Amino acid sequence: MVMQAEMLRKAIENLIDAKLVDAMARPDGLSRLLAHRRTGVATPDIRNAERRLEQTLDELVSFAEEHAEQAA
Repeated sequence: MVMQAEMLRKAIENLIDAKLVDAMARPDGLSRLLAHRRTGVATPDIRNAERRLEQTLDELVSFAEEHAEQAA
């Protein structure tokens, strides 16, 4: 369970870092982040981080389902 929590933490941190870099290091970054909230359009780095977070969540759900089946 510790490993799964660590995987989730890293995926979340990766998404936060991608958003911070975009907002702070690029021109008009804050405007871009606000536009992303409204439209769903994001930079490739943010989309990749979101995809990795979704993959991690899918893996964790699958892992939890497997353990629930084994316990039953």
